[in-house]
Amino acid sequence: MTQDTKNKDLKDKKEPSADKKENRFQKEQPIRHPLAKVVQDDDQLKINDQLYKILVNKNDAIDVETLRKKYDPYLDQYDFLVGDISSDHLRLKGFYKDIVRTAIDRKEQAIADYLTEYCNPGGAYFVLQLLSPEHHYTAHTRKGREHTRGRRRQYSRRKSNYNNNFKKRKVHKTRFKKKKTVAVKKEQGHHHSFVIKKRKGGN
Repeated sequence: MTQDTKNKDLKDKKEPSADKKENRFQKEQPIRHPLAKVVQDDDQLKINDQLYKILVNKNDAIDVETLRKKYDPYLDQYDFLVGDISSDHLRLKGFYKDIVRTAIDRKEQAIADYLTEYCNPGGAYFVLQLLSPEHHYTAHTRKGREHTRGRRRQYSRRKSNYNNNFKKRKVHKTRFKKKKTVAVKKEQGHHHSFVIKKRKGGN
C-alpha cells in the first residue's frame, strides 16, 4: 500500500461524508408549550378556545398538524394572526386592531407591509381574524385625549420645577445704600450766605 493510499484512508476516517453530517437548522426544535387543539371548519379555524375567521389562505398554507406544534398561547392576545411558510417552516406573527394604542408596525394596517417585506415572494401564507373571544379596547375620544394632554402638562410642570432646583443661579453684587446728606444754610451778614452739608445722623 502506497503512502498516498494510507493518507486517503485516514482522511476518510476523520471526515464523515456530507450525507452523514447533521444539519442543525433542519433538525426539528423541541416544543416548549403544550400542543394546541386545532379544528378547521370551512372558512373558520378554532385554536384552543380562540375562534378565527380565515381571511386569506394562499397556496393552502394552513396545515393543521404544523399549526398544532407552532401555536403558542402567547398569541391569544392578538386580533389578527399571520402565518407564512419560509424554508418549509411556519412563522406566526400577531397584530392588533388599528384602534389599539401600540406601535404602528404591530397594527392591522401593517399586515400588507409585513407580507411584502418579510415573506417570500409568491410563498404560501394565511391571515386569520379573531372572532371569539372578542377583545374590547377603550376608544380614544376627545375627552380622553384632553385628559391625557392635561396629565402631560402636569408632568411637564413637575419636570420643569424639578430641573429648576438645579439650575445655576447668578450671584448678584450687594449694593450698599448711600448715606444721605442734609444741607444747612447759614447766613452771615446782610449780603453773603453759605451752605454746609452734614451727614444724616452725624454732628
